[in-house]
Amino acid sequence: MKFGGNFYTAKKRINFIKMSYLQPPSTSKTPDVLKKALEYGYQINPRALKVLESLDERKLMVVLNSFSEKFPEAVTIETEQVEEILEKPVKKTTGIVKSGLKLSGKITEIYDGSGLIQRCPKCDRWIIDDFCIVHSDVEGIWDLRIKARFEDGKGRCTLILKKDAAEKSANITLEGAKKLGALATLERIKKALIGKNFQIEGVALDGGNFLVKDVKEVKNG
Repeated sequence: MKFGGNFYTAKKRINFIKMSYLQPPSTSKTPDVLKKALEYGYQINPRALKVLESLDERKLMVVLNSFSEKFPEAVTIETEQVEEILEKPVKKTTGIVKSGLKLSGKITEIYDGSGLIQRCPKCDRWIIDDFCIVHSDVEGIWDLRIKARFEDGKGRCTLILKKDAAEKSANITLEGAKKLGALATLERIKKALIGKNFQIEGVALDGGNFLVKDVKEVKNG
């Protein structure tokens, strides 16, 4: 997993965050920025968070709406990525959200950050090793989520499947995933989804994200 341009283990990554961001941010804008990023399914590097906090609302939404299209495999928003988007924003980021849409296509890749994860009990954001960059040491709550590349022959988007949709699509429960463990759960999800055709229904978010509300496998023949 990439972090600041290098590969880190989870422990090293958490140590880095603790050293650079020991105290909760004091700015009143921080909760809003964190909430918006969480809705898009991302973590934020503490330095990148400070950059986002300095932006006006329009530029902030340009970054968040463009991020998945610009960096489809990323799970953490890094400072360099924010700066790149601000320098060369993705065109046509209108902020429009369309609900009740149905798409048919194939899942071709499962992105990092999918599977059995833990969330902070206070802010609901994704955490590693019971450490939240906002609330420091916490007792994480287990959750299931999937981020996947979806292609329909005309284009592609990033699917975001929260717990209910993730359980249905991969035929696994949260309790079952906890018994299997993170690595085995991720492998099961990949085996269940990659290369298969699905009909999905949900909300199309700007920036190439699609929040899945319902999913059904379409079997050939």
